[in-house]
Amino acid sequence: MRHNAKFTTRDLLDILVHVAQNNDFCNNGSLTFKEIYPDKDVPHGNTLMYHFNKLEDIESIREMYRKIFDIIFNFAKKNYVLMRRRKLDIAIDVHNIPYYGDKNDFFARGGKNERGTSYFLQFLTCSIVVAGKRFTIDAIPILPLDDIEELLEEIITRTKSKIRINHAYLDRGFDKPKFINLLKRHRIKYIMPKIRSETVKQYMDKYVDCKAKIVEDFEIGTGENIAVTRLVLVDDEEEVKRCFITNLRIPEQLAHYLYNFYSKRWGIETRYRNMDKDFKPRTTSKNYCIRLFYFLFSVCLYNLWVLVNICVGLIVYGRVPEKPIVTAKLFAIVLHKVQVEFVDPGG
Repeated sequence: MRHNAKFTTRDLLDILVHVAQNNDFCNNGSLTFKEIYPDKDVPHGNTLMYHFNKLEDIESIREMYRKIFDIIFNFAKKNYVLMRRRKLDIAIDVHNIPYYGDKNDFFARGGKNERGTSYFLQFLTCSIVVAGKRFTIDAIPILPLDDIEELLEEIITRTKSKIRINHAYLDRGFDKPKFINLLKRHRIKYIMPKIRSETVKQYMDKYVDCKAKIVEDFEIGTGENIAVTRLVLVDDEEEVKRCFITNLRIPEQLAHYLYNFYSKRWGIETRYRNMDKDFKPRTTSKNYCIRLFYFLFSVCLYNLWVLVNICVGLIVYGRVPEKPIVTAKLFAIVLHKVQVEFVDPGG
């Protein structure tokens, strides 16, 4: 914002937090914000979109949010022993946001039909999994021409610069030789579900009467594109056989512990629903930079919400609560009021 602008960056962010909290559009959000704070000079939604449309550089947006993620994470690491453990578990995931615009838009990637569309905005995210909480430390946009292997290399390298990785949990979308070999090069202990290929089905038929079976030196891929891993077949609580691949050394009699390990990742989908419902502004803009800005903004709000609940839980109960004490809706209201309290009356 220019020095002589009518509104400040804080004014715009106040509206954006309100819009995100209500999962609303800028135009309607500015009107409802004015109703809540009638004495406040509120910018119109068109004014917000005018400034947001100035966002034209994907890399500058990414760099801005990298700095913000680092600030939030460093604060958490400094103040909470949970984040200072020698090693931390992480979950790596590809997040799809359904896109209903023109399929030829350069930023939309094709995929399986879901919620009425086969095109998505995709993001590669990495989250710390600690005390039942998910704390995003990095998010990378995935464009149609991007090599996900290179992006995975980038996100792992950045993560290793911040923490020591204990276990990495990935979904079956990473069940490919190139990803497994990349994890092996970084010496990361991983767990992921295995796609039921014909070879896997043969093993399942062979060991149908075994509660658990570990197949060593299991090969994935063909020709030169091969990865060697460990296939684990194990019955769940309902005696349904499941398949994992991992480089963890685990006795067959303890193979069921893989469910306990991998369950740490299951909250990822819940986190995305929280972000979409409680922290994400809505837009019909075709400006990808605005959509990228909105997604990363929602991730930052979610991280702050998680941090607030950790803080309140430690103060009130002396531990991290299993369920949020401060709801997402209350958090957004408190965030604005705290900002108001700390504004210098003299301007």
